[in-house]
Amino acid sequence: MNKLLKVNLKLMLRRKDTMICVIMSAVLALLEVLIGKLNGSLDWFGMFEIPLIMMMFMSAVGGLFISRDYTQNTIRNKLTVGHKRSHIYLANQIAETVFFGVCLILFFAVSSAADLIVIGAKGAAASDVLKNMTVCFFAVVAVSALTTFLAMTVKSAAGGVLHIIIMYPLLMFAVMSQEFGDSKWMQVMNDIIPLSQMTVLAVPDKRAAIHIVYSLILTVFFITAGVVNFRKADLK
Repeated sequence: MNKLLKVNLKLMLRRKDTMICVIMSAVLALLEVLIGKLNGSLDWFGMFEIPLIMMMFMSAVGGLFISRDYTQNTIRNKLTVGHKRSHIYLANQIAETVFFGVCLILFFAVSSAADLIVIGAKGAAASDVLKNMTVCFFAVVAVSALTTFLAMTVKSAAGGVLHIIIMYPLLMFAVMSQEFGDSKWMQVMNDIIPLSQMTVLAVPDKRAAIHIVYSLILTVFFITAGVVNFRKADLK
């Protein structure tokens, strides 16, 4: 699996779309600080509005990266030379997680540095900011697992964009749920869905532990289901 992972990471470094995503993460961090400063609304929690936007283009690029195995027929070549199906899937998943994680960590690093320079350490407790960052990170990892699952399950170029179609109703649900009141079932759904978790990070997250646990459960579920499904898949 190490060879597969190295190949995937090298391909990501060579692809223009993945590198553009990495660069855009830093650019969006600076834009968020600049716009917040000009509007007079800059604070430490403003940065958590941007990862929702980042999810859209990271998922698109990540999904298309995996779907290339089917569009270029390299998936059969990997099997022909003796790689196990589970190793192929996990190598893709790890590469996706690294890609998503690097973009998010770079965004937080640039945004935090800019906030520290512009507004200093005032306005938020470091523990609250770090807690929200942790929730956001695990939510992003869960989305990366969903991206890999769909791209490896659909087995075509459509798998590279299907998750984008799914994200729109999930985003609409996250926004509309704010108008539905504090019903128990709505709170549970918001706790489970990673995108809904990310919409509440504009303030200190009071349910951080629950959100992290649900993100971990979803991550394990999608990886396990993806590996099992891919091992049984007909690739003819």
